[in-house]
Amino acid sequence: QWDDHEVLNNWSDSKDLSADNRYTEKSIHVLAARAARAFHEMTTIRYEPSEPGRVYRKIAYGPLLDVFFLDMRSYRGPNGPDMQDEMTPQSRMLGEQQAKWLKRELANSKATWKVIAADMPIGL
Repeated sequence: QWDDHEVLNNWSDSKDLSADNRYTEKSIHVLAARAARAFHEMTTIRYEPSEPGRVYRKIAYGPLLDVFFLDMRSYRGPNGPDMQDEMTPQSRMLGEQQAKWLKRELANSKATWKVIAADMPIGL
């Protein structure tokens, strides 16, 4: 699964590395692109031309088990104090498209067991 540690600990688009001497490359966007490339080159995920960076997917293990792997990093809103009173695009973890995909795939699944693999604790 894609995780914030694929780039660096607690990675986000707003991470500032200018004072961190451990990194010769200071652009978080360059580091994220390199991490995504390495991840996709080494992980056996079916390539989808219409969504080349997509990580979330469903894997069926026969008629009894469907495993839904989520991407809780690529589509989330910016890091904040987590004090939101309502769901907004900024407070989403899955992004609208992935959330719709998950609901649709869960509803369509005929498997006895449905497992959601997420890298963060969630309540549905």
